[in-house]
Amino acid sequence: MKLPPMLVERAVASDSAAKSDRDRSFLIFASVVLVAIALGFKSELLGPGQVWAIALGLVIVASPALLGYLRGAEEFPRIEHYIPVALGATTLAGLSLLVPELWKYLVLTAMFAAEKRGHLVLQETILVLVLAGAYLVIVTLPFNPILRLLWIFTITFLASYRSFRINGAAIAPRRGFIFALFVGQVVTFLAWAITALSLYLVVNEGTFAVMLLFAWYINRGLVRHTVEDSFTRNVVLEYGAFAVVLIYLFVSSYQPGR
Repeated sequence: MKLPPMLVERAVASDSAAKSDRDRSFLIFASVVLVAIALGFKSELLGPGQVWAIALGLVIVASPALLGYLRGAEEFPRIEHYIPVALGATTLAGLSLLVPELWKYLVLTAMFAAEKRGHLVLQETILVLVLAGAYLVIVTLPFNPILRLLWIFTITFLASYRSFRINGAAIAPRRGFIFALFVGQVVTFLAWAITALSLYLVVNEGTFAVMLLFAWYINRGLVRHTVEDSFTRNVVLEYGAFAVVLIYLFVSSYQPGR
């Protein structure tokens, strides 16, 4: 004898609700553990080199936690889901060296959490904030110029690839990889130009990071709208406005008589 349809629906709903509760509890537990590890960056026992080693440890701990949260019955999560973890670890490690006040660092650390499925606007906002923080860390810390450019290319490529694969209509992995390389090259070229013209440009670290972020946002958006064939008048005005601000920041920093 078959069960009534209503009983089946209720059973499915109950199972779904239970799974949702388990996911939420696991996410909270994983977030608390990751924040606790991130707070270890501010320990006086750690030197600058050890901070980056702990950042790698944060990624190693966060990856299986994210895997357990995102894994479904069909397949394992793709690599793009782990990119915010790598960018976030880089940002927190660098900020632990740049932000001396503990309470400010606590606020920044509280913003670092595991990925929340289904919230595209929230995912996009977190990606932009983490990328901006990563840019600020890279241009502020005393890296070798070549290493700095490599860092900028790497984090730009990772952020672009995740955006092409997750946010909006998903682009195929190979095409997303090629498009991310293109965006990374453009942003890295801008960083190289600013560095090469340092005798004539007066650009502080914050402005430098904002310029790189605008360059990433513009080029990533142009690629996505080209692929989706979704250019409209509002889209052109939006990216045109960001381009004008980027050009203004570049030109206003030029001081030939310095």
